[in-house]
Amino acid sequence: MATVSKNIFWSTLTSALQLYTGSVVFIVLAKLMPVQDFGILSFGFSLSALAVIVADFGFSLMIMKDYPQQASGHAEYISNSIWAKMLLAIIGTLFFGTYLVFFYEGVWLKVGALYVVFAVVFSFIIYLQALLKVQNRFHKFTESTVVYAVAVSIAITLYWQFPTTLVQLVFYLLLAKVAQLLWTGYLIRDSLSGFTYDSKMVYGLLKNSWSFGLHTILGIFYFMIDTQIISLYLGATEVALYQSVFRVVLILLIFSDIVSSVLLPYLSFKYFKRENISELVSKIFLYLLIIGCSLFLLFTSFKNQILEILYTPEYLEAAVLVLPFSIVVILRTVSVLLGNLLTISNRQVYRVITVCCSLIVSVVLNFIFIPKYGIWAAAWISVLVHLILFGMYLMYSKMEVPQMRLFGASSLILVFFTVVIYALINYLGDGRLWIFTLCTLLWLGVVFYIMNRGNNFGFLQQVLRQKGVG
Repeated sequence: MATVSKNIFWSTLTSALQLYTGSVVFIVLAKLMPVQDFGILSFGFSLSALAVIVADFGFSLMIMKDYPQQASGHAEYISNSIWAKMLLAIIGTLFFGTYLVFFYEGVWLKVGALYVVFAVVFSFIIYLQALLKVQNRFHKFTESTVVYAVAVSIAITLYWQFPTTLVQLVFYLLLAKVAQLLWTGYLIRDSLSGFTYDSKMVYGLLKNSWSFGLHTILGIFYFMIDTQIISLYLGATEVALYQSVFRVVLILLIFSDIVSSVLLPYLSFKYFKRENISELVSKIFLYLLIIGCSLFLLFTSFKNQILEILYTPEYLEAAVLVLPFSIVVILRTVSVLLGNLLTISNRQVYRVITVCCSLIVSVVLNFIFIPKYGIWAAAWISVLVHLILFGMYLMYSKMEVPQMRLFGASSLILVFFTVVIYALINYLGDGRLWIFTLCTLLWLGVVFYIMNRGNNFGFLQQVLRQKGVG
C-alpha cells in the first residue's frame, strides 16, 4: 500500500500538471492575446470556478469522509452520488445561465456559457478523482490529469498556429475537459459495477451534503467573487491585471493543495481510529507555516521580476497587489489544515458558518470599495476576509482538539523573521545583492534551527513513512 511520502510524490506530480493547465497555460495565453481578451478569458475561468463548486456541492469532499467508514456498499454509494450530482448540475447550469443572460452579452456571454458547461464536466471529474484519492490510487489521479494536460496543449497549439477566435479557444478547452472526464470514468469503471438507482439514498445524500455543499460554495465565492464584481464595475483590463497576480497566487497555493490532498484522507483515517492527533496537527501547522512564509518572501522579493517574466510590461501595474496577495498565501496555507480538521470531526457546519461570515464581509466591502478604489481595495479586502476565516477556524478547531499548540516559540520566531526579512529586502535592499544574500542565509538558518528543535524533523520523517490510509 502506498505510503504518505509516495502519495505526496504523486500529488506533487499531479499538482505540477494542474499548475501547467491552470496557470502556465493562461500565462502563455496572456502573452499571445490582447489584454482585453485575456480579461474576458479570466472572467470565464473565474465564473467556472464558481460554477464547478455549485455543481459538485461538496460531494468530492464528502466522499473523502464517508468512503473510509463504509465496510461495504461502495458501488451503491458512488452510483447514487452520481445521480444526485446530475440533479445538482442541472440546477447549477440554470442558475449561472440566468446570471449570464441578465448581466452580459456578446463575447462575454458566449465565453461565460461555454465555461459553465466546462464547470459541469469538471464537477464530475473532481468527484471521480476524489474517489481515486480515497482509494489510495494517487498514481491514477495523476494519469487522469495527464490526459487533460495533453489535450490542453493541443488546444493552445491550435490557437497559436491557426487563426482562432476567443470563443473557439474556450470551446477547445471544453473538449479537452470532456476527454479528461471520459478517461477518468474509464479508470474507476470497476467502482461503478452494478450501477443502481435508489431514490431514498439519493435524497439522503442530498440531505446530508448541505453542510459540505454550502461550505465549498461559500468558500469559493468569498475567494473568487471579487473578480466578478471587478468585471461588472471596472472592465476587462482591470480583470486582466487582477488575475495576473491572482494566477501567481494559485501557483503558490499548489504547495498547500498537495499537502491537503494527502492529509485529508490520512487525518480522516487517524481520527476514525480514535487516535490522538493533537501533536500531529500542531506539527503539520508548523510545517505549513514554514511553507507559507517561504512563499511570501519569494513572491514579495521578486514581484517585479516575476511579473516581467510571466507577462508583458503592461502588467507591472499589478505589482501593488503582490503584498496583500502574499499575505493571503500564508493565511490560506495554514487555514487548510484547520478546515480539514473540522471536516473529519463532523464539524462541517462550523466551516459553513465561517465561510458564510467571510463571504458576507467580502461581498459587502467589495461592492462598497471596488467602484471607488479599484483592484487595490479588492486585494486588501481579501486579506481581511482571510484573517476572519483563519480566526474562526482556529476558534472552532480548538474546541475539537484543545491540546494542539499552534503558536509556540517556533511559530512566533518564523513570523518575526518573516517580517524582518521582508522589511530588509523591500525597504533597504534596493537591488543590493549582499542584502538579498544575507537575508536568504538568515531565512535558511531560521528554518534549519526550527526543524532541529522539538524533534520537528524527526516527526516529519516518521509521518512520511506511514501508510496513507488503511
